[in-house]
Amino acid sequence: MPRSREQNEKIREEAKLKILQKSAAFFAKNGVEGTKIGNLTKGIGISQGALYVYYNTKEEVYDAVVLFAKEKIATEELLAIEEKDVPAVRKLRYITDYILKKIEDDKAYTNYLLLALKDRAEGRSSADDLLFSMMKNVIKEGQKDGSFAKGNAEKTADYFLSVLYIFCVKKVNDPKYSLLTSSELERVIRG
Repeated sequence: MPRSREQNEKIREEAKLKILQKSAAFFAKNGVEGTKIGNLTKGIGISQGALYVYYNTKEEVYDAVVLFAKEKIATEELLAIEEKDVPAVRKLRYITDYILKKIEDDKAYTNYLLLALKDRAEGRSSADDLLFSMMKNVIKEGQKDGSFAKGNAEKTADYFLSVLYIFCVKKVNDPKYSLLTSSELERVIRG
């Protein structure tokens, strides 16, 4: 019996999800330039032809993985911290604790965070960066109440996220690498 249109669409979406999830580790470790399409497809467990059914180029796969990564790191749980009715300094602690624990415990999250922060760390920003927007808003709130150092909130958020990016790079390349504590990371913002 032939598959229905819905069944075919479900299979297609599952295949794309598998490609995105498994590609993240390759791109996080090697970047787009250092990732060979043959190694990528072998690691995913599909043929090159199957990959090209969904994406035209390796760069297109990379762009899709970065968008996917941004969605994966901007969890409702993380983004909800900005709305908590607590002082900015407390929000900052919740954010750093959450992110550092995820980096320590979840290799996939570390890959996603690295990919989501890469463009920003390299000076290319994007309008769809929810993590950056949340950090900038929390920083502005803390500057307003005097708990954070004065200055440009956007630059401070960039600096904070760049430090996280560096630690993700180190963690991806050395899983035993010891991260900063929340207090040490918060100094970037608190001054």
